[in-house]
Amino acid sequence: MARRAPAALYSLVMALHWSTVLIIVAWLFGRIPGIALMIHAGLWGGVTLVWGLRGGPSPALTGALRQAAHLSHWGLLALYVLAALLAALEQPLARPLLLAVLGAGALHGVFNLWRSSVLKDGALRRMLPRALW
Repeated sequence: MARRAPAALYSLVMALHWSTVLIIVAWLFGRIPGIALMIHAGLWGGVTLVWGLRGGPSPALTGALRQAAHLSHWGLLALYVLAALLAALEQPLARPLLLAVLGAGALHGVFNLWRSSVLKDGALRRMLPRALW
């Protein structure tokens, strides 16, 4: 079972979460090297392995939906870490995998907009930096 993370890690993970699209797009357009992408993904993955996921499924979700939401977070992060590793190693499979991460991330965003507006579970309030409340 994961230990409780130091409070400072919540801000770090939030910054990693919200910068992911920008860093992937920057790599896709050749603006940053693959190692920068790997450092970003490795830091997020490492924090998650040590302290667990910082977010979680909505309390309004139950049963299989709740479990699927939890597993999808792990799956999306694992796919990102794998794709970033391949980018750092300059493997051609990195590009389609990172595009898949962007697509899955878009679905993740749409789902969270839905859960915040329909389930009214405060998802966006918990995910957004406090400056945007």
